[in-house]
Amino acid sequence: MTVREALSEGVTVLRRGISGSPFLDASLLLAAAAGVDSTSILSDHLRDLDPAWLGAYRDSLARRASGESVAVILGRKEFYGRDFLVTRDVLVPRPDTETLVAEGLREIDRIGASRPGAVRVHDACTGSGCVGLTLAAERPGCELSLSDLSPAAIGVARRNAELILGRSVPVFPGDLLSDVTGTFDLVTANPPYVASALIPSLAACGVRDPYLALDGGADGLGLFRRLVPQAAGRLAPGGALVVEIGEEQGAAVSGLMKASGFSETSIWNDLAGSERVVLGRMP
Repeated sequence: MTVREALSEGVTVLRRGISGSPFLDASLLLAAAAGVDSTSILSDHLRDLDPAWLGAYRDSLARRASGESVAVILGRKEFYGRDFLVTRDVLVPRPDTETLVAEGLREIDRIGASRPGAVRVHDACTGSGCVGLTLAAERPGCELSLSDLSPAAIGVARRNAELILGRSVPVFPGDLLSDVTGTFDLVTANPPYVASALIPSLAACGVRDPYLALDGGADGLGLFRRLVPQAAGRLAPGGALVVEIGEEQGAAVSGLMKASGFSETSIWNDLAGSERVVLGRMP
């Protein structure tokens, strides 16, 4: 079988499933099975495939057609220019979340310019660690710690710390900031913010436990109601909380911050123009 024939087979299989980009997905899966990049695969459509590659490719196609994401099948996902390890125990990093990183970096720069010493950063609900580890990779002088309720997610975050930073970072198991020690200049979080009733329709997100990863309570704001006051009590003067939100949650989360003593709040949109991040600063 040639590359062209294998790609055609893949597109046919994936069109029956949930893939919205069957040719791209088939190209990535075939390249991974062959151990090359997708450009190499696409540059030689008449190349004959090794039978071992074809078997691995068809296994991957079946997994994708059943609902697994390409990132989980490949075991990696690019985020902010770096490859992160991903498994079914964590949500796959999304481009929208790069907005959270961008605002976090701005806050690190603002705080760092205002006083000497390392900026202390904590990333809650860290999952794969993509937000916190990217902040530390982009601003090596900051002091980073992470936390997550899921032991399996913590394992993924630890592996990514070694991969991205070449070292370990403190990782706290537990709910939000409940079991985290220390005071911080910046707290970031991408907590579950999907309304409970919507979770069944998102079961195909590929994560092992959609409720643990996505469920924000009846209105999607349940974790913000606990996280915001916790962060207010753990931030140094002038410190900031930066969180990812769902569409149209900006005003509500901003209100929670103001009620907890944040003196300044702002809402930031992602590249698609949707509300994506809320920033709050302490006096």
